[in-house]
Amino acid sequence: MKASLNLRFSQNLALTPQLQQSIKLLQLSAFELEQELTQTAETNPLIEYEPPIEGATSEPIVELSHRASNNIRSNSEWDEAEDRFSRLSTPESLLDHLMTQIRVMRLSDSEKSLMGFLAGNLDERGFLSIHLDDLTEEVSNHINLEDGTPKEQLARALIRLQHLDPAGVGARDLAECLKLQLEAIPEHQHSARSWRLAHKICSDHIDLLASRDWSKLKRLLRATESEINDSVVVIKHLKHNPVAAFEQNSENILIPDVMVKKGKNGWQVTSNPDAQPKISINEEYAKVIKNNKNRDGIESLTQKLQEARWLVKNVLQRSETILKVAKAIVDRQQNFFNHGEVAMKPLVLREIADTLGLHESTISRVTTQKYMATPLGTYEFKYFFGSQVSTDAGGSVSSTAIRAIIKKFVEEEDSNKPLSDTQIAELLTAKGFVVARRTIAKYRDSLRIPAVHLRRK
Repeated sequence: MKASLNLRFSQNLALTPQLQQSIKLLQLSAFELEQELTQTAETNPLIEYEPPIEGATSEPIVELSHRASNNIRSNSEWDEAEDRFSRLSTPESLLDHLMTQIRVMRLSDSEKSLMGFLAGNLDERGFLSIHLDDLTEEVSNHINLEDGTPKEQLARALIRLQHLDPAGVGARDLAECLKLQLEAIPEHQHSARSWRLAHKICSDHIDLLASRDWSKLKRLLRATESEINDSVVVIKHLKHNPVAAFEQNSENILIPDVMVKKGKNGWQVTSNPDAQPKISINEEYAKVIKNNKNRDGIESLTQKLQEARWLVKNVLQRSETILKVAKAIVDRQQNFFNHGEVAMKPLVLREIADTLGLHESTISRVTTQKYMATPLGTYEFKYFFGSQVSTDAGGSVSSTAIRAIIKKFVEEEDSNKPLSDTQIAELLTAKGFVVARRTIAKYRDSLRIPAVHLRRK
């Protein structure tokens, strides 16, 4: 084979560490940025960072998930003193509440560990949405098979977990959640006809309850209309989310990145000073490094100094980019701030990107988990973007505006004759908006408005 020399040109995009850091910081929320800067400052003595003071401008936001680690832990690994002190500084979570009950139960360490394992796999509603078969594989190598198969032991642990407070925790679906709450009612009430019918409905006929098929329920349960009504009243007093109280206690803090206020020349946007990181370089250390740059062993500190400069620059650039994007959004959505949701204009990321001369991916990062506080409420930047819906006049309107109109139609409808999706589409057509019936159904679902037969009294 004859050797040859070929010359080829190619282009590759190499992300420098500084650019990688800039991208990373841009996609963080204000709360995540605070955590990132705190951690970085602990490892780099050249960085001076002052976390936001308590009482800064912020709003509570309910945590979406408190799902815990699903590793099995033995009783000996639970540090009582550490757990007690942690509760002094943070509200008690659902997992903390369950583990407190599990620890005092008269069970073996293995049984307590399985209960703790299941508790750590509950979702945000306190439901066990993962099938036991899927969890069995994770515990099969950690338990004593003399006590039964892994699935049998998990099933027993789940039954015990379902008897803990709050009632309904550990259910695998809504029907089981309601049934567990009924069973937690004092036993002397179980003999009541309304309780027995409610229990039967939750056990076997939850679908008929959801569709409000009262005639079929009466026939299957051999009950009168009055008895069905009494049982429904009992069910209505139960909770669809048994851990709602813990969600309220386990709040994250949402820090608005910008503030929007009405000024003489329209709506004005300013950075929220409480969201601006107070970060700088330790000048004394920097001076020492500069005066000793030729000494042995100074290279690592010089690198730390360079990293600190990059960080300060990227944090400042992040704040400036967020403010630019916020101003561009507010400039496009002036009608929203003046008249509300019904005046929202259709807007896509590309429009803001072209206006500011930035890449569309940059706009996507900036609009995720970034919030603006306005007189109408606090909104994520992404809220102001939406697809367009055509009008008879050849123009367009934002899908957000259409949703607002649909919501208003439903609020004003006759509850005895609620509007169907077809009727809503006809009403929108009368207003000049061309919207298909299936699109109405999609928008209605996104607004969590039940179907017409579920809204009828």
